Amino acid sequence: MANQSGYFGFRPVKMNGAAYNGQGQTEYVIANGEASAIYQGDPVILVANGAIDVGSTAGAELIGIFNGCQYTDPTTGKPTWKNYYPGGVAAGDIKAYVIDDPNVIFEVKCDDNNAGQAQVGTNCNIATYSAGTSHDGISNAVIDGSSFTTNAAGNFRVVGLSTDVDNSDYTAANASIMVKINLHSLTDTTGI
Repeated sequence: MANQSGYFGFRPVKMNGAAYNGQGQTEYVIANGEASAIYQGDPVILVANGAIDVGSTAGAELIGIFNGCQYTDPTTGKPTWKNYYPGGVAAGDIKAYVIDDPNVIFEVKCDDNNAGQAQVGTNCNIATYSAGTSHDGISNAVIDGSSFTTNAAGNFRVVGLSTDVDNSDYTAANASIMVKINLHSLTDTTGI
């Protein structure tokens, strides 16, 4: 059966080992007027001003996966909660919620038919970044199936295959795999 074609970015599903899935969500900030839109399930990076931005580069060190935000709407003055950041919001109180625990395991799709049991234990990168949609605020980020490698520079480590029966045909594109962040800001000793 063919895999479903819809994307969902990086979806937290469990913790490494037998730990309870608390998702390790932490509050960060998005800089006032940040131009980049960030969607639920997008990888994010910590930038030099202490804020987050979308992590759209293969091999980038990530702080975690974006899970929503809140801010005071500059037009209405009302508190606003969204599962995505639309970009260009002129507000000084933008709070971002990021799943940043290095032990969280995420389910994500692979953009081609290279995923499979042979890839477990390898590293990989996100594919060329494709923005999500404002309709549902969900990420379109996927793993680049041509990036599986033993090289340490991959954004993610493949830790297993998904048990989602609708997305487990590993001979076709859009199969789901399980990954954890390999290049994580909280485990690297170098500052930004």
